[in-house]
Amino acid sequence: MSSNEPTPPIRVVFTEGGKGGVGKTEIAINLATWYQRQGIAPRFIDFDIENTDKSGLKNFIPDTVKLDLHVPGALDHFFEVCDTDDRVVLADMGAGAGTATYDWFAKMFEDSREENIRFTAIGVTTNDPGAVLSILKWAKHLQHRVDYLVVLNEMLESDRAFEYWHDNPLVKKFTDTFQPCVMQADVRVAEFQTELRNQELSLEDVVSRNAKAPFFCKTMQIVRARRYQRNLYAGFDAASSILLPNPSEDTHE
Repeated sequence: MSSNEPTPPIRVVFTEGGKGGVGKTEIAINLATWYQRQGIAPRFIDFDIENTDKSGLKNFIPDTVKLDLHVPGALDHFFEVCDTDDRVVLADMGAGAGTATYDWFAKMFEDSREENIRFTAIGVTTNDPGAVLSILKWAKHLQHRVDYLVVLNEMLESDRAFEYWHDNPLVKKFTDTFQPCVMQADVRVAEFQTELRNQELSLEDVVSRNAKAPFFCKTMQIVRARRYQRNLYAGFDAASSILLPNPSEDTHE
């Protein structure tokens, strides 16, 4: 990089929302492999310290740092993780994040901005009203201090119309105010998703044929994984301006 070019910001991308089971960790795992395809090796933080089952980010990415916002020194530890040459940090907030997280974010935001750290909040929602309202609740606290990516995560029992998202006047106010990037993730076969979680695998593991489980050695499952991944990556590509640490104007005033 020449001396005349601006230094790229450190981009901290985090999943958010108070509703469990909507696929936040799944999106984070696939975003991690998308970054790898961009030649970027992110640092990882798992803020969901209460999650000890196989759905936690650390189970899929072993070098993930577990960070408890409630303990002294959490802010120092966060800034330590941000010291990364590739200038990307990917964090999974977990379903239990609430008031303490909002307060913590407000406390560290000013220092983060001065250190050229920029944030992207990924709100993952099904067509469930509670999941949609979780995104709006976070936006009420985060305001213009972050960029927004919303993932409409289609589940087996959901309707592709996502009527609660598209027809809700509160959602319209949110989109008019913050202009989020919005992507839609296609419905996944339940058995396929369960096996991924139980084997602690990513779609990339299946696509690249690194998954040794017999279930994922079948051509049908490899093709299925590639189709799922292609859809997600297309959404990430469309939102790359707020996912990559590119020099840009400061929008967080």
